[in-house]
Amino acid sequence: MFEAIFRITALVRSDGQGQRVFRVTEREIPANDAGFQSRLARMFQQEVYAALMAGDDLRVAVQLDLPHREVERTVHLREDLLFEGEGMPQPTTNPLPFLRAFYEPFMQRVEPGDVFTITFRVQRP
Repeated sequence: MFEAIFRITALVRSDGQGQRVFRVTEREIPANDAGFQSRLARMFQQEVYAALMAGDDLRVAVQLDLPHREVERTVHLREDLLFEGEGMPQPTTNPLPFLRAFYEPFMQRVEPGDVFTITFRVQRP
């Protein structure tokens, strides 16, 4: 069995003007919602998607630390290279819009001081 894990954890802060920002590393400028979502999309396209092969499962987990909450969604990459999964209206070549619709509502709930983690887990039988 093969497994690869891609994870981003961000500390949510305020930018001093009341806007939420996501701090991933100490040396990096914190990103607003759009910047953080762009970073997630880039990681998915460049790293996660590149690791996937036909027959793989992709589990996406969203975790909020306080109060602790974790939810997960799984999609499967079929032999014809279409993704399918529970709640997905039809098979697709790009699951990112479906996955984004899953994790964005959780991003909207975070407040300064929260820790927000998204994990992409590629599993191959």
